[in-house]
Parts: sequence; structure tokens; C-alpha cells
Amino acid sequence: MTGERTTSQRRPRRAGAVVWPIVIATAPTAAFQLPNLFVATPVRISLVVFGLVVLTAAVVVQVVRARRGEASVAAAAAAARALELEQGTAVRYAFGQLASRLVRFSELPRRDRPRELPVFADRIAVALAFYLLPGVPDVRANVYQLSADLRALEPIGHGGAEDTAGVFRAGTPYGDRNLEWVLVGGGPRVVGDRAADVDVDEDLPGFEPRYRSYVSVVIRSEEYSFGMLTVDSPAADAFTDLDAKYVAMMASFMAIAFSLASSFPERDRNPRKGP
Repeated sequence: MTGERTTSQRRPRRAGAVVWPIVIATAPTAAFQLPNLFVATPVRISLVVFGLVVLTAAVVVQVVRARRGEASVAAAAAAARALELEQGTAVRYAFGQLASRLVRFSELPRRDRPRELPVFADRIAVALAFYLLPGVPDVRANVYQLSADLRALEPIGHGGAEDTAGVFRAGTPYGDRNLEWVLVGGGPRVVGDRAADVDVDEDLPGFEPRYRSYVSVVIRSEEYSFGMLTVDSPAADAFTDLDAKYVAMMASFMAIAFSLASSFPERDRNPRKGP
């Protein structure tokens, strides 16, 4: 229905764009030459008057159309500038605020930093959901931390949609796959529609996730993995390449916070570099 409505709206516009120039071009001829075809003076006068009225109306309509076109172009340009300013302000605010918080985080005593990690993780998730990805439908952002025994990914930060995420545990299809990916430091995952991805083949009976598309990035510093950052949406193809870059950048901020809060005890004894 939307397509039919759009097509029906375009046809009058295209017709008007073709008809009005023809009317304007032929109106002078109609006004001054058509009366010559008639002998009766009243008829000739009537045709002249009618032709002049048509010519005047056509010119007025064309002027109005031109002004409306100029107004539409100006409005579109103003909207584009406003959107660019809004997005630029949001990006600067998000990154600037997180940088300031990261500086304050580094100034905390090391013993206090692990306790403050969830606070910083919340700020990361909120910055993504509300400042960097405001146009994504029902977006949700979650920060996961790799457990000390390397057998779970536990959510410690949340932003966006109200429902929070669960724990990914070893021994479950999604848990094993995500743990393996996080521990080896796999590349970013950008899925436009999970129904067309391998995810569906691993669904447990009764599993109905809220999301359809998502972006996931491993939170990692050098060769040491801390967890993952995920944003998702119930809409298909909800995330752009720029959105994925935002997620990767936020994961880098989170990796710095994890590094500042970790003492890395005996990390090199684990070949997969988990904490």
C-alpha cells in the first residue's frame, strides 16, 4: 500500500512538471492568435480575456512552485545541518564524557577500580544507546565480563532497552561459541538478520530472543581478553558500518578500564589469555 501511495503521489507531480511549462509556452499564442479564428467581436474579446487570465494564472502558479521548491531545498539543507550538528555534538559529548571518566577512573586506588568497573560499563552502554546509536530501533547495549574461571560471560553494564541480558555459560551452544570467540580475540561480528545466520541453527527449544540484528566486539587489550560489548535491535539490518565502528571504539575504552582494574596475575600461564 505504501508503494502504491508513493507512486500515485509522484504521478501528479511529474504531470505538473510537464504540463505547466507547456501551458506557459502556449498561453501567449492562445491569448493573441486564437481570437483571430472568430469573426464575432464579443467572442474574440472573451477569448483574449480568457487567454490573459490563463497566462496570468500559469505564471503565478509557476512562481509559487519555484518558491516552494526553493523553500524545500532550504528546509532540507537546514535539516541536514541541524542533524550534522546534533550528531557531532552527541559524538563529542559521548567520547569527551567517557574520556573524562576514564581519567578519573585511573586516579582511583587500584583496589577500588574493580568495584567501579560496572559503573564505567554502564556509562559505555548508555553512551552507545542514547548518544551514538539513537536512531537504531529499540537498541540495547550490554557489556559482558569474562568470569575468573573462563566459563561465563556475565553482564556488568547495560544501556538502552529496558530488558537486561542473561549470562552466557559454558556448556550451552551460545555460551561455548561466544566464550571461544572472546578467549581467542575473534574479529567483530556484524549480523543483519539472525534468521539468515548460523545463530538460528543453535537455538534451544523455546528460545525467542528480542534481537534480530546485532554487533558484537571482543573487549581485548593486546593479547588479553576481558569480555565483549554487544548492541542489538529487534529490527533487521539496524546497524551501519559507522555504528559498528562506534561499538569497536567503545570496546577500546572499556578495554582500557579493564586493564587499569586488573593486576594480570599469572595470565601468561593460560595459553588463551583469559583473566
